[in-house]
Amino acid sequence: MSERYAIVVDGTAAMPDEVSRENNILVLPLHVSFGAETFTEGVDITTKEFYARQAQPGARATTSQPSLGDCRDAYDSAIRDGAKAMLVLTVATELSGTFSVAKTAAEQLSGVRAEVVDCRSLAGSIALVGTACARARRDGASFEETVALARKLAGRVKLFAIIDTLEHLRRSGRASGLQAMFGSLLAVKPILDVHDGVLDPIDKVRTRDKAVARLKQLIEERLAPGERVHFCTLHTNDPERAGDLGRWAQERFHCVEYYSSEAGAVIAAHAGPGVLGACWYPESMLKS
Repeated sequence: MSERYAIVVDGTAAMPDEVSRENNILVLPLHVSFGAETFTEGVDITTKEFYARQAQPGARATTSQPSLGDCRDAYDSAIRDGAKAMLVLTVATELSGTFSVAKTAAEQLSGVRAEVVDCRSLAGSIALVGTACARARRDGASFEETVALARKLAGRVKLFAIIDTLEHLRRSGRASGLQAMFGSLLAVKPILDVHDGVLDPIDKVRTRDKAVARLKQLIEERLAPGERVHFCTLHTNDPERAGDLGRWAQERFHCVEYYSSEAGAVIAAHAGPGVLGACWYPESMLKS
């Protein structure tokens, strides 16, 4: 690589392949299992194959973070390509052990600077931090300046998501904070504000269409019409709704950056199919 330093993101970043290639961003692998069978997402299981397996009666997917070896393989690849330093962006520590593993692997490097930043969220929130850092690198920012930018954006990129059913979160053990609010009402569509490693329920709606309308309202309460914004949508096996939400955002706001992405097998294993999310930050945040 021609850059002086590498940027590596957690595999939960839901970053489309074309975005990672265009921005020269490395992605740490994540793993998903069905019973005794373990797969590496994007390597030996496709998202289509994952959803087909997940839909089978009695199927239960579990996930695992990258290993030390996975992290070292990614770091070594960057070093072979000429990186003298690397910035690693991970999911919130409350949601995964990836930060700890990535940091341990980074501490084992010799002669290469490495900074591991907890982005305090997941999915597109990590991806948008990653693309901001890649643009800074492209524009000549030093490694220290780009690390400072990552720390500045960490925890400030918004992520709102509609969960189609609480069943998968309940089974995965990640709905403890939601059950107190929703009880046994598993038919509702909760809207979550994901921040600081917490899945914070901010509303519950009975139908999917009403949930999408409410999600748009929540976004409009936080962004002015025509505001310059970096925006992405994400979904689990629902590209049509994600595309519709993205088109709405591009009509409503000035999206200086936009893409839509499948959130991937690891997020779908915990949240199930039918998730629809929006991630964004105003461009003014880069100057504040």
